[in-house]
Amino acid sequence: MRLCCSTASYRRAIESRELTQLEWIDRCARDLAVDGIEFDAGFFPRTDDDYLAQLKKLCADRCLTVAGATAIASLGGDDVEAAIESFVPWIDRALALGAPLLRFECGGASGAPGIGWREFVRALKHVCAEAKRRNVTLALQAGASGSLVITPADVRRALKECDSAWLRLAMRAADLRADASGEWRELMDETVIATTETGDPSEIAALGNAGYRGFVSLCFAGERDEAEAVPAIIKSMRL
Repeated sequence: MRLCCSTASYRRAIESRELTQLEWIDRCARDLAVDGIEFDAGFFPRTDDDYLAQLKKLCADRCLTVAGATAIASLGGDDVEAAIESFVPWIDRALALGAPLLRFECGGASGAPGIGWREFVRALKHVCAEAKRRNVTLALQAGASGSLVITPADVRRALKECDSAWLRLAMRAADLRADASGEWRELMDETVIATTETGDPSEIAALGNAGYRGFVSLCFAGERDEAEAVPAIIKSMRL
């Protein structure tokens, strides 16, 4: 497995402007010494072509692999057309950044369950067709309560009904320690990136035991000071 850090791990520092996105890349290379990074769409000060090229070039200069990007727009919800319109530009931005995949969650269920699911699958098929044109893999991550995709069965259904080689799974490492861990393990062949909010060594061990060999993205979401917590967590993930 290889380690990468999501911009979300430094959300407070970036939102308060104590840390720029460019400085975050330097920190990942020089202080954290991770293998790669994951760009979270929620923390871009701008998304013009020149800026995206600057980010990609700095990653190359710092010998950091762009493991992926995360879309700020989710699919599904009340207005699927609006969701698609917000989502597709992030496929282009992932391509511009050199990201091989774009991680995302689906929206919440609304209205009649059957219609909500049908519209969600329609949106999936649309964005997968766009992703195929750009050769950017989409990585669906199961959401929390209220999301259309929560369980392993939901994931299988989405993959089957969308029927696209450009739709794969983003695995939460914590799910491999949950009650349905056996069902999640059966989806490892569909998994193209894994995430952890805590970097708990038992989560990393569970990924290894499941045969996972790709990037594990740290998306730290705790209350501890990020400048102290993130390096400590990355160190524990290497043990």
